[in-house]
Amino acid sequence: MSLVAEAVGAALVGCGWTVSLLAWPREPSDDPVGRQLARAAPDVALLICEVDTATRLAGAAALMRQWDGPWVVLSGTGPEITWGGFRDAGATVVRSTLIGLDELQELIRSVAAGTVSRTDELDEYVDAWRATRAGRDEIRRRIESLSPRERQVLELLRRGMVVRKIASRDGLSEATVRSQVRSVLRKLGVRSQIAAVSALRSAEEIDG
Repeated sequence: MSLVAEAVGAALVGCGWTVSLLAWPREPSDDPVGRQLARAAPDVALLICEVDTATRLAGAAALMRQWDGPWVVLSGTGPEITWGGFRDAGATVVRSTLIGLDELQELIRSVAAGTVSRTDELDEYVDAWRATRAGRDEIRRRIESLSPRERQVLELLRRGMVVRKIASRDGLSEATVRSQVRSVLRKLGVRSQIAAVSALRSAEEIDG
C-alpha cells in the first residue's frame, strides 16, 4: 500500500494540496504516528490500507486512535463489515481505494469543513463488526482452552491426518485418539473435524 499512498499523495500535490506522507512505525521505538500528526497538524488524516486480516485491522484502528482529528480511510476491501471496524475506531468516512481523484478531493474538503456527518451508511456496519469481533474473541478463548495434547491432535487433523494415522504415529489406540478428538470438538463447540480445523485457522488469523 505504500506505493498507492505515494501515488495518491503525488496526485493530490499535483492538484494543489499540501501533503505530508507519514511513516507507519513497525517498532515501539519508532516515531509514533500520533506524534507525527501532531507535528504536521493536518486538517484531515488520510489512511490507505489493506485489511485482509483481523490483525491488520486492529493495527489500523490502534493507529487511528493516536490522533483525534478527522480520518478519511481508503480501504482495499469492502464495503464490508470491516468498514464498521474503521468507524468504531473513529473514521469519519471510509471509501474504496478505487475512488476517483475528484471524488476524493471533494470528500477531503467536506470532512475538513465538518460538513460530512458521522451518521452515514457506515453505521450499519458497526453492530455487525462488533458481533464479529466478539465471535472471534470467543474462538480464541475456546482454542486457548485446549490442552497441549488436544491442540496437537487438532494440528494433526489440520494437516490432513486421520484418527488411525494419528494413533499409529503416537503409539496410542484409535479409541484414545477418538476420545481426544471428541474432547476437541466439545471444547470448540463444533460438530465436525472440518469445523474444528476452520476454528483453528480463524484463531491463527486473529493472532496474525
